[in-house]
Amino acid sequence: MSARLQRNFSTLTWSVVVLVGVLVLAIIFGLRLFPRLNGGQNLLEDARPAFTEERVAGSRAGISMVSSIVDLADPIVTREGGAAAEVPKLVAFVSQKTGLPEAKVLAALADNFPHTTALLQAIPLEDVTRELPALVSFLAESLKLSPEEVQEALGQNFPRLAQSIAALPTVSSGWQSVEGTEALTRFDGTPARTVPAIRDYFAADVIGVLERQGGNFRRLESTWPPVDWFPWILFVIGSIVVVYGLLMVEMTRPRARRPELRAV
Repeated sequence: MSARLQRNFSTLTWSVVVLVGVLVLAIIFGLRLFPRLNGGQNLLEDARPAFTEERVAGSRAGISMVSSIVDLADPIVTREGGAAAEVPKLVAFVSQKTGLPEAKVLAALADNFPHTTALLQAIPLEDVTRELPALVSFLAESLKLSPEEVQEALGQNFPRLAQSIAALPTVSSGWQSVEGTEALTRFDGTPARTVPAIRDYFAADVIGVLERQGGNFRRLESTWPPVDWFPWILFVIGSIVVVYGLLMVEMTRPRARRPELRAV
């Protein structure tokens, strides 16, 4: 191979190297790696506290307790829960087995199990909610106070009772349709608007992701270098390749020969 052909081949080779460097830079900016991986790093840093093993385990324990509360309240908060329809059946069942009239069965239950009987008679709790305005009006009339003053007096003298009275309407009215969840769905697309459905959403979907992806997250988050370094690394490598390749192209480019001067 002549020297000129060899130089042409070297120039072509280094031109390809330059094109590879340009391609790397084009990929960086074409795929928007700087903002995307910077966003990924910010996401990792913000999500780090949620993915610690202790918090994931605590989240599961917490939602299990919430689940028990939902299982307790779901049958008794609204008529849709079904417990209200079963109370008369329970009284009728005891009456049939004992031979006592239903009124005496209720009286016996009240005498021997007063708190349980009161709970049975209060089901569903949405009926208690409907009675609250009348209760406040009754107390206002009896105490010669305005309804607002009654509520203030309850809050000052019976804070825990007032807390329950204030929260009950929100719970009973929103149990089957939680305000603000009109567009909320489970990860499979099913609506999550009731309190039990929202419980399932957090228990199975949200915390489930934390449990399944915790190991992957910790490996990604703890591996060096950080995610947002990668576009800079590629940018530096691509820039070096382009600059060095251009330099070598210039050095290996064939030069035109100068005409030789002949002696006269």
